[in-house]
Amino acid sequence: MIFINIIGIGILAIFLLFIIQKKGKVLSDYMLILTIILISTIFISNLWISNGLNDFNFILEKLPSFYIVPAFLTYSMLLISDDNKLKKKWWWFGSFAIAFTIFIFVDFTFLTNYNGDKLEIQHKTPSLFYQFFYRGGNIFVFFALLWYLKKLKEYRKNLKNDYSYIETISLTWLRNFTWVYFINNLSILLLSLAFSFLHIGSLDALYLIVYASIIISLFYLCYNGIRQYTLTEYENYLKQNGTDLSIRDKSEKKNIAHSTSKYKSSSLSEDEMNNLHIAIKRFFEIDEIYLEPQLKIDEIATQLGVTTHKVSQTINTISKKSFYDYVNHYRVEHFKNLLSNPKNRKYTILALGIESGFNSKASLNRIFKGYVGQSPKEFQKSQF
Repeated sequence: MIFINIIGIGILAIFLLFIIQKKGKVLSDYMLILTIILISTIFISNLWISNGLNDFNFILEKLPSFYIVPAFLTYSMLLISDDNKLKKKWWWFGSFAIAFTIFIFVDFTFLTNYNGDKLEIQHKTPSLFYQFFYRGGNIFVFFALLWYLKKLKEYRKNLKNDYSYIETISLTWLRNFTWVYFINNLSILLLSLAFSFLHIGSLDALYLIVYASIIISLFYLCYNGIRQYTLTEYENYLKQNGTDLSIRDKSEKKNIAHSTSKYKSSSLSEDEMNNLHIAIKRFFEIDEIYLEPQLKIDEIATQLGVTTHKVSQTINTISKKSFYDYVNHYRVEHFKNLLSNPKNRKYTILALGIESGFNSKASLNRIFKGYVGQSPKEFQKSQF
């Protein structure tokens, strides 16, 4: 375990240095720094405790672990927020941690006069109150992570109403890490229960596997945390590269949805919607606007002089598609025409895909196969 703790501290220290040196840091970056520091204290306290227990390293080993999830949830919510700002409604993230902080302060100050032997017993065989907070903490983490996974799913779904290319901002890596975190937390709970109630003498080998998994997942989190695009950063990137963006207010964003039932309160009449749809189709079929790799719904709305809400409503209602699917349908058809043309066989599939508006080989293969049922290469072979 000592070796694992040292590796963990080393990895986190390296990434902490990278994040601190990152230019143009936003609030989510600082929350990632806080999360890394909290996790580091766990590894440091584990090393410290191996040389003997005292009040300070006992508390240092217990307390920060309750604040890791609040810090991680805040970091994760900032990534999917539009303004990268803290929200009052997130206060509950830290509720359980604050309750434990109050308890451990009262315990060490008023309830128990700890000495070395009592600390050793409390550390190895926690009392009922400590068990309540430890296991309650595990349960809190389960529900908190499941709640966040639901929020992340909604975020990823709504992206398709605004963007035609979502690979850099879909936060797949964050979803993966959250599931690994969930599984690790479940493993720790089961191992703890086995130790407490089944009286299994040693779980060192199993804990070693769990900690190794934590180290690998932390590397994954930190690496992607440094290189990730948040929604705010992505829009800033588009602005810097000449994309004309219109800023929608929050109430308008909340109204965007795949289901047409969510547009019942709209003032857009059927005739207006049909006329708007004709104008949108003209942009796609004549101007071939879908060839713009980072096409965003704001661009179309700005050129048509309407709100993005009306464009989204029109596409959703008439085509029964999200903006993402609507754009990629045109890209796939364009790509199929290029692949079917014998003159284009001298070009690589990737080159033809990029010319069709796709951003990468991975995205064009995935999207094309989703629409056609074949890979681009298989489709091209079937045409000749």
